[in-house]
Amino acid sequence: MPYSLNELYDKYAAMLLGYISGIVDDAKLAEQHLVSIYNKLALDLSEINTEGCNVWCHLQKLAQKHLSGFYDTARANNRAEQTDVNSYYARNKFLGLMSEEQKLVFCYVYYKGKTTSQIAAELKKPEESIRKALKEAFIIIKRGS
Repeated sequence: MPYSLNELYDKYAAMLLGYISGIVDDAKLAEQHLVSIYNKLALDLSEINTEGCNVWCHLQKLAQKHLSGFYDTARANNRAEQTDVNSYYARNKFLGLMSEEQKLVFCYVYYKGKTTSQIAAELKKPEESIRKALKEAFIIIKRGS
């Protein structure tokens, strides 16, 4: 039976969202990935509608492919941001006294203007640990002044 995009969404979207949520561990981000996958799925309907195609397995493979590309990009962005943090050493002599986490949190807040909740979400750490690292960074700066 040939499927339309709407029929695939009605039948499989909830399962696929659950599958993606198990990988991503962020409900809003998982929903965004689901939308992206279904947007790409429109180009793949002929393959899904071939005889003998296991639709659920095909959707899982599409999700895996989509998420692997997403995380490759995220890793590259993380490396670029780490390089940015290293460029701040010349501006702040106290960064050399901080742990890697303290440096990262301090630079994100001070130089990039991010909030502790944004940093916690990006680093997938509790916001309380981000606040603690920031507080420790300020203590290091205060002692060194």
